[in-house]
Amino acid sequence: MKRRKFIQSALAGTAAFASTGAGLLLSGCGKGPLEQRKDLVNNAGAPFAAYPHDPVRAENFTNPLFIPGGEGPFGVLNVTDTPLTLKARPATFPILDGRASPFLLYETSDAGKSYQNPIFRIKRDSRFTATLQNGLNEPTIIHWHGLHLPANMDGHPNDTIAAGQNYPYAFTVTNRGGTYWYHSHADQLTAEQAYGGLASFFIVEDDDELQLARVLDLKFGETDLPLVIQDKRFNAAGELVYQPNPMERMMGYLGDIVLVNLTPNAYLEIGPRFYRFRCLNGSNARVYKLGFMRGKEQLAYQVIGTDGGLLDRPYPAKEVFLAPAERLDVLFDASQLRQGDTVFLKSLAFDPMELDGAMGGMGGMGGGMMGGRQRNNQMSQMDGNTRLANGLEFNLLKLVVAKAAQGPREVPARLSTLAPLDTAGVRPRRVTLSMGHMQWLINGQSFQRDTAAFEVLRAVEVWDIENATNSMIHPMHLHGFSFQVLGRSNSPAALRPLATASGGRVVTDLGWKDTVMIWPGETVRIAVDFRQAFPGAQLFLFHCHNLEHEDGNMMVNYRIPA
Repeated sequence: MKRRKFIQSALAGTAAFASTGAGLLLSGCGKGPLEQRKDLVNNAGAPFAAYPHDPVRAENFTNPLFIPGGEGPFGVLNVTDTPLTLKARPATFPILDGRASPFLLYETSDAGKSYQNPIFRIKRDSRFTATLQNGLNEPTIIHWHGLHLPANMDGHPNDTIAAGQNYPYAFTVTNRGGTYWYHSHADQLTAEQAYGGLASFFIVEDDDELQLARVLDLKFGETDLPLVIQDKRFNAAGELVYQPNPMERMMGYLGDIVLVNLTPNAYLEIGPRFYRFRCLNGSNARVYKLGFMRGKEQLAYQVIGTDGGLLDRPYPAKEVFLAPAERLDVLFDASQLRQGDTVFLKSLAFDPMELDGAMGGMGGMGGGMMGGRQRNNQMSQMDGNTRLANGLEFNLLKLVVAKAAQGPREVPARLSTLAPLDTAGVRPRRVTLSMGHMQWLINGQSFQRDTAAFEVLRAVEVWDIENATNSMIHPMHLHGFSFQVLGRSNSPAALRPLATASGGRVVTDLGWKDTVMIWPGETVRIAVDFRQAFPGAQLFLFHCHNLEHEDGNMMVNYRIPA
């Protein structure tokens, strides 16, 4: 079935949901997000708290977590010198209760095995060669998110190919070992295609990664697990629904059923030992605040990696924000637990500030005259299509200690080497995020495919990225290069307690990054080394990874001259 026809037919199911509780946000619009969260937890009999696959109710978590295998859906494909053919095509995939849903996927085969949305695993400095075949009925292209590539390999919208066409990829993977990913980057279609399924992991291994696996006896797919976290909406037939209204196109599309590895209400049986969880926020717009809870006890874990690979050492944490496209590698020590214990990986409650900023940024709709909660209520009235507002507390994954196997107890004091960029004497470049005429802007501009908003030097640059006060969270993604976060200023109350590094930085700011979360009113300073640029003139993107913002042209080109 063509996806656009499918979406139209899905509206009937959406209407059915609205009559049984999806519209409760409208009928209960006198309450802000935190009050709604209390209703979810305390009023077990309320429709808002009892919809199918509700992630707040712990008793719903009865589905075994999908773990990637050696082939098939999300199978692990160890990349060799053999060229691959990667076909993007419509298909179906069982997500809710085994019911098939229209789905988009990348399909390939290698060494007699077939794969759908393969998890590519490749060694650093190896060659990757693949041909994208567009089997969709609309244009598409692949962006290799976080990889350092020439512009013509990066997946720029200018390289989008029409239905039936091919695009060749051939590049050497020079990145540090780490958890990267790939997804559609089709012009004006990124949000819908990525939401529909066109995304998966791209794992790079180097000596540091292999050494950590040896020391902690970590096995990929067993005790080293990729976890993609997404929120989706479904109709009554269990089919994916992507139908943003105008407000959701401006704010971002939120789902109300939360999937981990495409599993709703997932649980995983573990043993009393270390587990590595490679967490990817694969949602279009939702921000998560990750914490491990045993009942009311909040458990500590160790952050060992961010977007661009391992950190220099493990960093202790109890809660960490994760914005769309960011990755977080954590070590969770289950040896502190007893057999039979249950722990939930949760998204903890927080104030996302987005509703305040949106009301303030709508050309003077009384933003200065209303309190934050009043603005929250008005916004809830306008976009009440999700039963799970951003910032509510809910469960992601249930961990059950059901095995007796032990493992190594000592985490290495050193994980990798991270050399800070030398920024002495560098004058910062100012980059602004704002709204004008109901459109999100970068430096007051929106995307023009063939025009560069600015040129960068083939040198180390420092950028001050300033988010307007009347705004919302923007996860800003830089194509072509990783960067280092130097500091944060004017951070909100939700973030300040988590700042444990110099310059007001939080643990997700450490190491090499390609996406950084910027709160309303906040300025984040980053450093980028453009001396690594490939020969010739290069045109790359800088954009918000709230995918509705991206498709709404909150994106600019930057140019590296020859």
